[in-house]
Order: sequence, then structure tokens, then C-alpha cells
Amino acid sequence: MRRWSGALIATFVLLQFLVPLTYLTRDDATDERFTWRHFTTAAEGSCETSATRKWMDGRRETIAIRKLIHQDWVDYVSQGRRAVVDAFLQKQCDPDGVLQVEVVNHCDDARGTVEYQLRCGGVRTHRSTTTALR
Repeated sequence: MRRWSGALIATFVLLQFLVPLTYLTRDDATDERFTWRHFTTAAEGSCETSATRKWMDGRRETIAIRKLIHQDWVDYVSQGRRAVVDAFLQKQCDPDGVLQVEVVNHCDDARGTVEYQLRCGGVRTHRSTTTALR
């Protein structure tokens, strides 16, 4: 019985070290949930996030992103967490008549300005990303 409990405890402790290392193999490097660094305060620059919707009739509408989603999700969008940005853009394409949705992050660090665009309609899978401009 002692061997089993010792092996179980050792396995648990080993997992506590190995699970946070999985962030090295993730597609989204900004996703640090379950990593040791998540609990440290990094000196990141701040980003100002804006979103717009372009309608088929040509008008552009500014999206009040802070009124639509919780502040934590706004932070994820401004960090460029790709899964959250993609989900936000997809959701903004839901109303009929929306042609394109765009999120722009203006950051005051090396990231510069990052744009995410999604053309709505049809399959809704086309998107283009402009990397940071310096």
C-alpha cells in the first residue's frame, strides 16, 4: 500500500512540473494559462484595441468592444490570443449584411500595430493578419 501511495504522489508531483512545459508546444505563444510565468508580473507594454464592422452598404461601424465582452476577454484580444480574436471576429459576423470585421491593436512596445481581419459571408474562414509594424 505504501508503494502505491508513494508512486501516486511522485506521479502527481512530476505532472505538476511537466504540464506547464506544454506551453512550449502550443500554437499560440501568448496563451500562458497553466504556465509558471502566468503568475509572474511581466513588464509588458500596453495595447489599445479597437474594432470595426464594415457593412455591405458601405458604412463602417465602430464596435464598443468593452461593452460586448468582459474585460478579461478584452485583455486576451489585446494580447493577440488567436483563439479569442478568431471567436470574437466570428461572432461579429453573425448579423446579416456584415461584410468584414477588423480588430486593431496599437501597442506601445515591439509588437507595434497588429491587425486582424475577417471577411464575412459564405464559409467565413478567410482572414488576413498583418504582423507588427515597427
